[in-house]
Amino acid sequence: MECGSYTGIKLLEYAMKVVERIFNYGIRQQIDINDTQFGFMKGKGTTDAIFIVRQMQEKFRTNPNPAFSALMLLVGQEWHRACKKN
Repeated sequence: MECGSYTGIKLLEYAMKVVERIFNYGIRQQIDINDTQFGFMKGKGTTDAIFIVRQMQEKFRTNPNPAFSALMLLVGQEWHRACKKN
């Protein structure tokens, strides 16, 4: 084998993709993913979540409600706490 031959390395990349898909399929068969999960899922990007939050903000502007503002405050605090961990 020559030092300039990358064929083995390239084949390993394809083999790992096959193994990854097998693991992914097995894991998805055993767990239930909540419908509110966004990002890293087919058909559910983070832009969808941002759109939902923006709609909630607009709704609050037109109809202020103390319970809703408390909910938004809690969501904001959790978001801030999650960002601090990373």
